[in-house]
Amino acid sequence: MSGLATAIALRRAGRTTDRDFVVLEQSSGLGGTWWDNRYPGAHVDVPAPLYSLSHSPNPLWSRRFAAAAEIQAYMQHCAQRHGVLPHLRLGTRLVSAHFDGASARWHLQAVDGRRWRARHFVCSTGPLSQPRWPDIPGLQDFAGTLLHSARWPADGLAQAAGRRVGVIGSGSTASQLVPPLAATAAQMTLFQRTANWVLPRPDRRYGAIDRLLAQMPPYSRAVRAFWYHVLEWGRNGFDEGTLARRGMLRAAERHLRRQISDPVLRERLRPPYPLGCKRIIYSSDFYRALTRPNAALVTDRIETVTPQGLRTVAADGRTTEHALDLLVCATGFDTQHLLAGLDLRGAGGTTLAETWRDGPSALHGMTVAGFPNLYLLLGPNTGTGHTSTLLYIEPQVQHVLDCLGELKRRDARWLAPRADAQAAQDAVLQARLAGSVWSQCRSWYRHENGRITALWPGRTGEYVQALRASRWQDYVFG
Repeated sequence: MSGLATAIALRRAGRTTDRDFVVLEQSSGLGGTWWDNRYPGAHVDVPAPLYSLSHSPNPLWSRRFAAAAEIQAYMQHCAQRHGVLPHLRLGTRLVSAHFDGASARWHLQAVDGRRWRARHFVCSTGPLSQPRWPDIPGLQDFAGTLLHSARWPADGLAQAAGRRVGVIGSGSTASQLVPPLAATAAQMTLFQRTANWVLPRPDRRYGAIDRLLAQMPPYSRAVRAFWYHVLEWGRNGFDEGTLARRGMLRAAERHLRRQISDPVLRERLRPPYPLGCKRIIYSSDFYRALTRPNAALVTDRIETVTPQGLRTVAADGRTTEHALDLLVCATGFDTQHLLAGLDLRGAGGTTLAETWRDGPSALHGMTVAGFPNLYLLLGPNTGTGHTSTLLYIEPQVQHVLDCLGELKRRDARWLAPRADAQAAQDAVLQARLAGSVWSQCRSWYRHENGRITALWPGRTGEYVQALRASRWQDYVFG
């Protein structure tokens, strides 16, 4: 989404020739996470009217919470409508990006040897792009079928039919994947390390009248504004003592009790940490799937993967063998080592990996001291736990255009943030985050050393205003 938004913005700004910019995409098709995540049940967890580019609303959504294939089709439509397709270089995986100070150019190389030289490098790989396999002994010894949710084959659900299926992970992906698997498999076993907070998903189908009204700009804008304010109000649920938090806690408890009648199972599905500390799951069928006669929830620790399945260990030391034909890893992405697969070097050859050895940091989550003309989209501390990422992507894209304009105005070749300005902003962010709900448990929001590097601590409007009010004195120009 971020790469597409940037390309469209450049086109709309008048940069219309193929020579001006290219979009390098490692997958064989357009869509990013919506190309990679094709597992059954995959859908967005915010209302679809808010999950579209502000200048290109989609009147054809079939549901309030759109499925992955529908989102990918919308992105394809946007690329065609705005003339972006000629700029795409699909199936192109970058392995290195080095900034040359003498020429003020980025030198980029793909795995197949192709090279590019560019004045500016917009890195929009996103935080959810590198699948993470669980660190469990014996995983590669499994004799059955081993799948990752982010690399789901076209016949994956068919492979589960009538077989014994195990799912490792119980987060957002698993909550979407478990119901169709439980409806297909002979036996479906979910291996849960930690229970998650689950709220009902207020989904519904859109009919002909909805789609007709959605073609009227005033109505479309009103629906988008409505959901924006609803989700911003929901952001209050992360703060102790608020009305929103009390309401969300009551809704979660009511949802759990209504769908899980077995008190033992209910307690095993009750999270042991504060609401919001990890990403909240919105699902109306996850709990129900676990009550099916062919479904089982295992909360014992996984000791090892065997050729025949999994071996778990209970708190009292008792071991259990779980025979499986198909093992699905719904274990998400590596968010700790952003851009780890890319040899990215800034001025003087300094690597981004070394710069970020204590955790990622960037001014406004976008620019990094010592890395001229590098712009990160959805970079450190720009994630959101409550609303659409597009509300952050579009202002970031505008900031890229603002930087290009300021460079032209100054007749400068490059810009990069001052190290002290970046450090000062990061210190303020970390101080705010240290007292937040996200500091109270282990999650993918946090770096290995405990720093919260994924999330923005405030509301959407605050981030947008901070970008718009960016001070050029926080940057160095050359």
